Amino acid sequence: MTILVFILTIVVFLTIDYFVQRNKKAVRVSQPIKTHAFTMRTPAGIFFTKSHTWLSLFPSGKIQLGVDDFLARMFTRPSVMFLKMTGDHIVKGEPIVRLEEGNNKVVVRSPIEGIVENVNEALAKHPALLNEALFSEGWAFTLRPSRTTDLKAFYLGDDTRVWLKEEMGRLRDFFSSLATPVPAFMQDGGEIVGGVMNHLNSEQCKKFENEFLHVE
Repeated sequence: MTILVFILTIVVFLTIDYFVQRNKKAVRVSQPIKTHAFTMRTPAGIFFTKSHTWLSLFPSGKIQLGVDDFLARMFTRPSVMFLKMTGDHIVKGEPIVRLEEGNNKVVVRSPIEGIVENVNEALAKHPALLNEALFSEGWAFTLRPSRTTDLKAFYLGDDTRVWLKEEMGRLRDFFSSLATPVPAFMQDGGEIVGGVMNHLNSEQCKKFENEFLHVE
C-alpha cells in the first residue's frame, strides 16, 4: 500500500510539472521579443523640446540640433533623411528630418528658426549613431538661430526629467487608446520596450506624430 501511494505521488507531481512547463512554454511564445531598453539620456547643458529634439548651444551662438532618445529608441534601425540642406532657412515648425523603418515613418519639426550651417551626413550613413553617440556624433544640424531667446521655452536639467516622465505616461495612454491593443509594447514592470514603432501601422504613426512631435 505504501509503495502504491508513493508511485501515485510521483505520478501526480510529474503531471503537475508537465502542465507547468507547458504553460511556461506558452507564455514564452506569446511574449514579444524585447529590443533595447527604453531609457533616455538627459546630459547637463542640453536643451530638450516638445518636438522631441535636443539643442546644444555653442559660445559662438550656433546651435547643434538632434533627435532625442524618446523618439529615436522607438525605432530599431531607422533610416534618417534630412529635409533641409546647408544654407536653407528654417522656420519654426517646419519639417527638418524624416525617420523611416519599413513602411513606417515620422517627420520631426524644427523647434526654432534659423539658417542651416551644417548637415551631419554621417548620421544619414550611420543611423546607429542615434543610439551609440547621440550627443556627440548623432546630431542632425548645426544652425545659426534667429533668436537664442527661444531657448528659454525649452527644458533643461531637472525640468527635462520631469517632462520626460510625463511624456512616458502620455505614451502609455497613447498605446492604450489605439483600436488594436498593444500589450507587446509593455515589458515587466510596465516599462515601454524600444523599437515599438515597428508594430504600428501608418495611420497610428501619423497619430503619434501629431500628438508627440508637434511644435507649439
